[in-house]
Amino acid sequence: NDLPEFYMSDYSVLGLQVVSLDRTCRVLADNDFTVDRKSEHLEVNIDNAAQLSKIVNLLIQSGIDCSITDIIDQVYQG
Repeated sequence: NDLPEFYMSDYSVLGLQVVSLDRTCRVLADNDFTVDRKSEHLEVNIDNAAQLSKIVNLLIQSGIDCSITDIIDQVYQG
């Protein structure tokens, strides 16, 4: 999603940080998740929190290191 022009410190966008984008894309696609591959990230639409838990468990079981992070913390907006 596009970032708002200005945002306060309480604005966040949660995402998963993974070690291998290519492997993550394959694992999710092979398990019937709709994956939209961008140049440096993946977008996966989920319908509920249970699906996020399923994704994390699936990645862990596949040997892919992942962590939930606020991806906005990595964006500088000056």
